[in-house]
Amino acid sequence: MYTSIACTTHSPMTFDYIIVGGGTAGLVIANRLSENPSITVAVVEPGPDVRDDPGVLDVDLAGVTYSPTLDWNFKSTAQSQLGNRTIDHHAGKALGGTTVINGMYYIRGDRDNYDAWEHLGNPGWNWTTMLPYFLRSEKFAIPTDAQIKAGMSYIPRYHGEEGLLRTGHPYQVENGSFHVSAKETCETLGFALNPDMNGGETRGFGAYPQTLDRDAKVRESAARAYYEPIDSRPNLRVIPGTVERITFRDSASGPLAATGVEYTDDKGNLASVTARREVILSAGTYVSPLLLEASGIGNPNVLARNNIQAKLDLPGVGEGFQDQPLWVLMFQAATNLTGHVPFAAFATALDIFGADTDAAAATTKEKLASWSEAIAKRLHGGVSAHAIEKRFRVQHDVIFAKQASMTEFEFFSLGNVTGIVFSPTLPFSWGSVHLGGTGQTDNPAIDPNFLSIDFDMQTALKVGRIARKMWSTKPLSELAGDLTVPGDTVLPENATDAEWTEFLTSSCVPASHCIGTCAMLPRELGGVVDPTLKVYGTANVRVVDASVIPHLMSGHPSAAVYALAERAADLIKEALSVRGPDDSK
Repeated sequence: MYTSIACTTHSPMTFDYIIVGGGTAGLVIANRLSENPSITVAVVEPGPDVRDDPGVLDVDLAGVTYSPTLDWNFKSTAQSQLGNRTIDHHAGKALGGTTVINGMYYIRGDRDNYDAWEHLGNPGWNWTTMLPYFLRSEKFAIPTDAQIKAGMSYIPRYHGEEGLLRTGHPYQVENGSFHVSAKETCETLGFALNPDMNGGETRGFGAYPQTLDRDAKVRESAARAYYEPIDSRPNLRVIPGTVERITFRDSASGPLAATGVEYTDDKGNLASVTARREVILSAGTYVSPLLLEASGIGNPNVLARNNIQAKLDLPGVGEGFQDQPLWVLMFQAATNLTGHVPFAAFATALDIFGADTDAAAATTKEKLASWSEAIAKRLHGGVSAHAIEKRFRVQHDVIFAKQASMTEFEFFSLGNVTGIVFSPTLPFSWGSVHLGGTGQTDNPAIDPNFLSIDFDMQTALKVGRIARKMWSTKPLSELAGDLTVPGDTVLPENATDAEWTEFLTSSCVPASHCIGTCAMLPRELGGVVDPTLKVYGTANVRVVDASVIPHLMSGHPSAAVYALAERAADLIKEALSVRGPDDSK
């Protein structure tokens, strides 16, 4: 990127807080910090304001189409275990980040997913402490009688009604037989009705809310919820631009103290902005680690490879990338279905492995050490095998001892087609994200490493068979005709293991639920930030986005990121009160 930059002579602007990235977390932080009129906040964001874009607002297009102008559409490195394919990775390029292009799911995940954060070495980060922030952020629309009749349900104590983020169920829910058919089929296969998937246990079949304004019938993005209502605050400014690096005060000793950031403005010029207090990275799982590396923070080997002088040895930066692999089975609909079908089913290890669960638990536990060695090798030593094994043991406990959900099945219907998306939610195949070249903070080298661990392939195969069985079990089977994707010839109902393996390998795509590249963990486990979300070895740099989450949720990350950012805002305010309102760094 540097070759296209022309230096400017603009005087640097100064703010108390600089937030890098106007996505989900960044706009939550911007809103909450700028509530204090004496605090000045800048958000540096390369994407446009899309509040009037009909393609963004249309709830019928959620997760179906990706605008090339609003999607970074990053590419992975070639994946040898997936036939040497490169894989598209979607990320929103607009104010609101990925919430302007995602599927609008609001599913928090299991209690045990969040409790694992604490077990991994983050005191005070667990389901109990996060729940108040879920409630604070949410403005839930109570289902109408008609919606309840169509299958929507909820438990009041798990939802907030006074928050900024509107959630709820669309009025346009399919009011025919889909809900009853899917519910009865799932119950036949052992998935009982779950009255509220946001209560800390996702297992079972049920309806999930979405991030939408039900009455206005539009998408509720982070921008619509947290920025647009307060965009006239005089102490809040959005600066169009792409941040290139954090700037630091010259010092021979002590923690690194950030002075601000350099960014490329919307005219291609290099400019700078100064921070009196903190720089907060909220650029997301793909880009936040790149910005640290471009600033000289990371694995010295990675930095040297990119001709960047190391300022801080922090080898966990960019490592431990986790995402959920995803597949689609699509059928010709036997009857034309109209309206949304916001229904899903979640399964535990016991649901997947049945009578073989104990054997699967024992076998996988024996393999954790060898899996850790394989992942450490893939990460080129950025995180030790010993550290990965400790993290794997916590995940193994969540899957087998705690029996948290480990798979999601999402139903869909689009006119004359219907089907299911299935995705194992807690894989052991972890990867990395690093700079793709010197200064290329908009071109990450993404190695998702999907299906590299044999357990993940075995799980996907079993999960795929369950998904196929759902659509061959009455009464749901009566709504579907021929399998059109990938087709009955490719994946017949009695497909062999070899046929399933070929399908899984050739069509695996990311669920775009990625986390972990700036993990909140003890430093010796590959951590990048501490429990206050401050980057180790720095005085005033934090990361607040999905990249800090150390353990995947059996759900969708946007709900978690809203709550995490709400809590982060409190942590930042607490630090401000300790320092005093007039103290600088």
